[in-house]
Amino acid sequence: MLFSSSKVQVDRKCPKCGSLHTARSQRIDLDDRLLSLINIYPYRCQQHTCKQRFTSFGRN
Repeated sequence: MLFSSSKVQVDRKCPKCGSLHTARSQRIDLDDRLLSLINIYPYRCQQHTCKQRFTSFGRN
């Protein structure tokens, strides 16, 4: 049996405004770096009125 190696697309919705227009954010502190070891990364909402920073599972 063959398995697909395709990646799962995760919709990262901003918890504050609900926008799907988000992007990876820089890891700022030790907490961000430790969380990245278990595949949890910081993201930031790209809406000009929101800019909420949050964490989400997955890298892509």
